[in-house]
Amino acid sequence: MAKFSSHLLNGSDGTHASNVKVKIYQIQSSKLKKLFLNTKTDENGRITQHFNLSKKDCKCDYEMICDIKKYFKKKKIVGEIVIKFKMTDNKKNYHLPIIISPNSYTVWWSK
Repeated sequence: MAKFSSHLLNGSDGTHASNVKVKIYQIQSSKLKKLFLNTKTDENGRITQHFNLSKKDCKCDYEMICDIKKYFKKKKIVGEIVIKFKMTDNKKNYHLPIIISPNSYTVWWSK
């Protein structure tokens, strides 16, 4: 099984970004988007999900949308973070840490 995880950190004060809505869509070859995961970050700003990916799933693109509009209560520029990625191996771990702030974000792949 593939393991997908993410950790959202508040870059403004260094705390964990808890209770942030996160959706992952699978984008099929026909460009049809199918909801793959609908969740929220836990109290530690994390999400973890195991997927049993088929060979067809491993050929698809994925899109993660983090809805940070309600997380930052004051004036902000960034309302959603959209990250497109691939999961090409059913036996790998995929980790996307994200540092968020009201006006920017930083993301990277972590092994």
